[in-house]
Amino acid sequence: MNMLMGTRNKTYNDVNAPWVGSTEEQLISKWGPPKKSYTLESGARIISYEEIWGPLSAYHVCIEKFMIEKGVVTKWGISDCPKRISGTLPKDAPIPQPTL
Repeated sequence: MNMLMGTRNKTYNDVNAPWVGSTEEQLISKWGPPKKSYTLESGARIISYEEIWGPLSAYHVCIEKFMIEKGVVTKWGISDCPKRISGTLPKDAPIPQPTL
């Protein structure tokens, strides 16, 4: 954290949480087609994006997933993603927690 500057590092959580309430079309227009998609019995879909990060000898696959219900993003989740990404936010901004 950058306490002296009154900021904290931005996280993948900060990037994914604001998509809740957006349409599937808005998400795909920005991110492109998902890597994987699965339709649940309820008709909701889970779409996911994958990104490889880290050194080749010990790489990780960051998975960012979103639940789409009736064309709207309702939940999100991440796994094996870096702890932070470029950018900062005010230090008192809470870090959103995954809902999926």
